[in-house]
Amino acid sequence: MLKALDGGLGDKLAAKLTPDDLVDYAKARRDSGAGPYTINMDLSKLGTAMRYGGASLKVALPDAVGAARPTLTYLRLIGGGGKRERRPTEDEFTRIVDHFEKEHGERFRDAVIFSALSAMRRGEVTVLRWADLDEATKVASVWRKHPKKGKVLERVPILPPAWAVLQMQPRDDERIFPFSGSTLSKYFTNTCRDLSIPDLHLHDLRHEGASSLFEQGYSIEQVALVTGHKSWNMLRRYTQLKPDEFHKLKPKPAL
Repeated sequence: MLKALDGGLGDKLAAKLTPDDLVDYAKARRDSGAGPYTINMDLSKLGTAMRYGGASLKVALPDAVGAARPTLTYLRLIGGGGKRERRPTEDEFTRIVDHFEKEHGERFRDAVIFSALSAMRRGEVTVLRWADLDEATKVASVWRKHPKKGKVLERVPILPPAWAVLQMQPRDDERIFPFSGSTLSKYFTNTCRDLSIPDLHLHDLRHEGASSLFEQGYSIEQVALVTGHKSWNMLRRYTQLKPDEFHKLKPKPAL
């Protein structure tokens, strides 16, 4: 990716980068065989580099990536992949969070952040009550889908970053995020449309959360305890994980 960006944009000054430069880059990448998803990943990473580079140098670099996205989307130069394995890039997630705060307020913003950190479904996030939280063990009681039993009440460990987001919320309602899952999903879809971020759904944050846990080195059974997936039944025979003991576990080192 760095090689492609250097080859296509390495002769440009970051402070003078324009949307037209990025459209030309995307066209060249397309002509060389790169698909819309690959080009989107290229530019998303560039956007992150521009943001952090400008901040570290204390220089206001242009948001050329954000400005170019509508045109890139219209020309179908950026888009989603073939498989449903979409995860937001750091640049995309930052843009989404900032847009949510501006358009819908801090509580909706935090619901999005919590969704990614907790790997919960939208319906689990928006029905979670303060009474469902066990402050001593940082575990939540959550009604979850079960392939054979319908919905069952499970005790779900809430990892420290996600727990911190919950503690930031005002306690003015029995629910922590007092709005519907469909509203949160609608706002997310509208946000991605407004920012010209292709092929990203609210439910993809659940995949992001699970993938992040694996990247941090947690085992399959530990991740399943957080996400509620039941596909690790064979491992369950050899594992006796308890939700109340989850925060005492040391994750396996990442490979």
